[in-house]
Amino acid sequence: MSEKGRNRLLVLLSVAHSLNHSLFLIAPPLLLIIMNDLKTSLGALGIVGTAGSIVYGVGSLVGGPLSDRVNEVRIVTICLAFAGASSLILIFASNIFIYGIALILMATWAGLYHPTANSLISKVFRGHMAEAMGFHGVGGTLGVMFTPIAAFALGIAFGWQFSFLFFGALSVVVSLLFLKNKFKQERFRSQSSIREVFGTPGLWRIFVFNIVLGLYMKGLEYFLPAYLVLKPFQVLDKGSAEFWAAVSATLVLVSGVLGQWLGGKSADVFGSKKVLIATSLGVLAGLVFLQFTPFWFIGVPAFIVLYGLSFYGHQPALNSLAGIMTPKDRRGIVYGMLFFTSFGLGSISLAITGYLMEHSVDLSFYVLTAFAVGALLLSLIIPDVRENKESKAKVTT
Repeated sequence: MSEKGRNRLLVLLSVAHSLNHSLFLIAPPLLLIIMNDLKTSLGALGIVGTAGSIVYGVGSLVGGPLSDRVNEVRIVTICLAFAGASSLILIFASNIFIYGIALILMATWAGLYHPTANSLISKVFRGHMAEAMGFHGVGGTLGVMFTPIAAFALGIAFGWQFSFLFFGALSVVVSLLFLKNKFKQERFRSQSSIREVFGTPGLWRIFVFNIVLGLYMKGLEYFLPAYLVLKPFQVLDKGSAEFWAAVSATLVLVSGVLGQWLGGKSADVFGSKKVLIATSLGVLAGLVFLQFTPFWFIGVPAFIVLYGLSFYGHQPALNSLAGIMTPKDRRGIVYGMLFFTSFGLGSISLAITGYLMEHSVDLSFYVLTAFAVGALLLSLIIPDVRENKESKAKVTT
């Protein structure tokens, strides 16, 4: 593939990554409107959302092995097209049952994306893999940042179904662009199983690190706004506290955009292990500032910068390291397992953190901090493997 073709592929994958996340961020700002229109309850909508999340996570275990056996560009094209097309079902959504079918179908197809895209990037961008992973990650983070606002505005103006249709249509359009470009890639057919993957030297350390990382990540992702309202922002009035909690969560993502880019560039220069140690230390430092700084106007901004840069900065480093350590014909399986261990198994912390917050808000975040300490210690035993620079695919985006 030519350099121009590689860069065009990376841009399209970054847009696809944004849309992949967008499909799951449309509903939250419109939940009350959807509830009233479908004459259902928030509990029922929550069950549908949980089912979709589980299907999305399990889909990575299917998408990974599938991408090792089939052309990755084809899989990305298919998952974009069918996830987007599934939004059409919502035109007929007059009850929670039809709504649930649509969301689960979207999650089924969208779940194939992450391991397939990461596997494809690891094979095409040899020599600058981490940088490419970082650019791809920026696309996903931007989608997380802007989708709730856009979805709410479209839903208020044209109806909640239109928000889904809009992002679904964009997904189909991007899938057509993949078809139009006819990207060519090397073929690495695999007959490997998940059991054989664990025979890769040192890879189990990556999986254990990723599980612990997922434990603090999922808890923070879900409960950070509530913690901010109950602790550092408790000195503000209720409306102001909730507003600044929402702003703070958004600013973490803004910081994360820079983190993705810096993490990828740094991993190519200094090696992934050093970046993972540094970012694990940054996450821990951010949590310490958040909980133990007496002045919220110092602790919260410090957390936003340190956690945003560090957590999102680790992603391209970890993904590139997994690619370097894994034979080309097994990368889809490995990336599928990485996604499942952090987003799937990491979801256990939602129940743990939620239970603890009912008894002690401080204790709940002490536990998340303990997970961050565990991740830092595990980062020290991660293999220090560098990419072979003989065959380069330079990123010039």
